[in-house]
Amino acid sequence: MVFLKSRVKHTVLAISMMFMLIPSWAGAQINYQHFIFTGQIALSKKDYTEAMRDFNTAIYAKPDGFEGYFLRGIVKYNLGDFSGAATDFAKTISIHPLYTRAYLYRGICLDATNEYSKAISDFDYALSLDPFDPAVYQARGNTKMHMREYEDALSDYSQAIRLDPKLGEAYLNRGVDYHLLKSDSLAMRDINKSIRLDYFNVDAWIKRGMIHYEMDSLHEALKDYKQASQISPEYPYIYFQRAMTYLKLGDTTNTIKDYLHVIKLDSTNALTYYNLALLESMRDNLKAALKYYGKVIEINPKNVYAYYNRGIVELKMNQPFNANWDYTRALEIFPGFAGAYVNRSYARLQMGDSAAAQSDHDKAMKIIAKVNGSKGATRTMFKKYGDSTYFNKIIAFEADFLNGEMKKGRIQFTNIDIEPQPDFFIVYAFNLPDSIYENLRESAFIDEKLASFNAENPGGIKLFYTTHTLPASRFTEKNTDKKIVRKLFRLKDTTNAYLLNGVINSMLKNYHSAIMSYDSCIMKNKNDAFAYFNRAATRTKQEESIYDELHYNNSITISRSNFQSKEPERQIPLPNYKESMADYNTVIHLNPKLAFAYYNRGNLYLRMKKFNEAIAEYSKALSLEPHLAEAYYNRALILLYLKQNEKACKDLSKAGEMGVNDAYNVIKRYCTNN
Repeated sequence: MVFLKSRVKHTVLAISMMFMLIPSWAGAQINYQHFIFTGQIALSKKDYTEAMRDFNTAIYAKPDGFEGYFLRGIVKYNLGDFSGAATDFAKTISIHPLYTRAYLYRGICLDATNEYSKAISDFDYALSLDPFDPAVYQARGNTKMHMREYEDALSDYSQAIRLDPKLGEAYLNRGVDYHLLKSDSLAMRDINKSIRLDYFNVDAWIKRGMIHYEMDSLHEALKDYKQASQISPEYPYIYFQRAMTYLKLGDTTNTIKDYLHVIKLDSTNALTYYNLALLESMRDNLKAALKYYGKVIEINPKNVYAYYNRGIVELKMNQPFNANWDYTRALEIFPGFAGAYVNRSYARLQMGDSAAAQSDHDKAMKIIAKVNGSKGATRTMFKKYGDSTYFNKIIAFEADFLNGEMKKGRIQFTNIDIEPQPDFFIVYAFNLPDSIYENLRESAFIDEKLASFNAENPGGIKLFYTTHTLPASRFTEKNTDKKIVRKLFRLKDTTNAYLLNGVINSMLKNYHSAIMSYDSCIMKNKNDAFAYFNRAATRTKQEESIYDELHYNNSITISRSNFQSKEPERQIPLPNYKESMADYNTVIHLNPKLAFAYYNRGNLYLRMKKFNEAIAEYSKALSLEPHLAEAYYNRALILLYLKQNEKACKDLSKAGEMGVNDAYNVIKRYCTNN
């Protein structure tokens, strides 16, 4: 289970009594006031279609009425149209420039589209209009949480609480913030306070349960989930989390009972079916396991692990023809899957097709030899790759460490936090305090071509490569930066103007704007390797932000009674990174000695679970830049995953020596007993 996602809900105050009644003279034939009123009623009932119709009618009747645009923006937000909602809130602002709530809500929309810097600007302006609005501080705190600026978020939540000591949601979010800052006693204090203020907020009970789970206070977690289930008995996520807790306690019976309840409430929850299948298979309830794997495949036809594990069950049930079909399907999805070749070889032997079985055997041995070296390609190794127990361990590792979101997790459910080192970006060397420059000293790089660019560009732009996220929102929106861009345009140096504009927007996490600037730069100069490099890295960030956002159902609500309901979770396809890969290929064609391009391409392969390709990229990066600690560290994580601990530990030692402190936590767990 991954809890530490810095995503928090925005809770917006009720709006039904926010406006003065509008006189009925608005609109010659249409009663503007009537449609504003009926639209608000529909909105409070979550009848978004009817609300949209009413507000459109109101806007038609009175195009200069800010209320219609504002309320329609809320409808669009709840329908997932964050950009459209932001446009309506912008129109509200153009009509009523001093309307604080429009800035607040547009900021929330910008946060939802990962335009964090712009969101912060809106919240700042809202506070300049009304410095005593706790909702704005809370919303700004939420965005800072999403930016992982946890200390700053803490300050905003605290200010919201000072202004409104009964704002339960601010206590709850500050509690999550404290947990992310490893201050669990303070986290519990705040969440307990949140519960006292709003006893029926199911989210607070669930989050406290999850923190108890991570603290191994499992019976306390069960109490929290029980209370949550009494408040919101039809919310499947409660039972899923409680099942995880029962599983950690070793109570398989109650684990299965809760999983079945999840399915009763949410019949399309593929993850729950998958976990049930694994548990039933371990209990030798093979027919039940077969049924549940079938449900996973029905919901997600490209789940390679479901085909693989269903094949194992079918082999146990003496159904080699069915197993052969499942392994064939798994190999269509993942052609390099050694375990599927191993087990399909067994299935084909049982079918009497010895030639096909031998062919599968040989293909498996080639893959195994490539991964483990010729010395490891033995019959024992061959059998290990087809063993379901071994494979389930890989699943646990993969689900928690190499998932599509690349979040922090636990290797084999230990307490060691592991995550690969991030991509390199080209960043703008704006004026920073000496303390920040000191922290960057070991991770700021300039190659020969970038040094030449810094020396020769007419705008005085200074760029460097780094994996660090700089506190750009505090420094890059100064007038000096804008003046440089304007100066470059005046000098007709549009290529560098677009490049710098893209770099600044990438740093501000305004990904869409950044990509547009890189596109313009490349249109001016098709050989600008810097633009291709940053466009690739920015696209990767944007795709992962979109993927991450789809897992959360943030909503602006009209009344507290509507706060708890959520839509069933949908299967979200992983990013394919195709455009980013193409850009890195172009960078390497233009500058074949750029180590950072090989490193970033290695990270893409890692995300795509193409481990051998990732290792090759990290190795190439290190041949060009032997002091690239991040490449050693990430290569080590893959080697650990592939059970090549000896090689991994050497890489971890180099990474730690060069400044990646996390390497020592991994060494302690995996290398001290080798």
